[in-house]
Amino acid sequence: MSTADLNDFLQPGQPLPSDQVMISKALEILESSPHGQQLTSFVEKKGITIKIMATPQPTAYLPDKKLVYIGFNRNNAVSPSRFILMLAGILREAQQEAAGIKHPSLQAPLSEHKKVSLAKQEDKVWYICTVATELNDQESFAKYNFLDELRKMGHNESLDLYIKQERKK
Repeated sequence: MSTADLNDFLQPGQPLPSDQVMISKALEILESSPHGQQLTSFVEKKGITIKIMATPQPTAYLPDKKLVYIGFNRNNAVSPSRFILMLAGILREAQQEAAGIKHPSLQAPLSEHKKVSLAKQEDKVWYICTVATELNDQESFAKYNFLDELRKMGHNESLDLYIKQERKK
């Protein structure tokens, strides 16, 4: 089975594969990106557990530094590219936590919450843009349309800025 087969598993009207198949295929695809490799290596080294849960809307959640959840409506599953990008994003959050970049305590001033949360979100979105671009540039993942999916996720401005800055290098 090739690494591009996750698209075959997540077809509208088709039963979803097992959670383990979805997770392992997504990690396999992330391995094809240099920044995705950093994430998969992090998963292995830190013993991160990845779980899928049923939620009304697509979401990713990090309840613990070694446990990540990807949630979506199983009757209207997310696309393979969105699943992979959501996974990359939540794994980046787990990396931030492991590196000691944590959200302030509830008693911390609002300004501290804004500063840390915005920095973490900016880093996460930039990282997702990097992974999406690296995967999108590979012919074997053309049908995933990673950049289009990133735009559908609401990251138009971030992706445009990322691409503009990367071209300057």
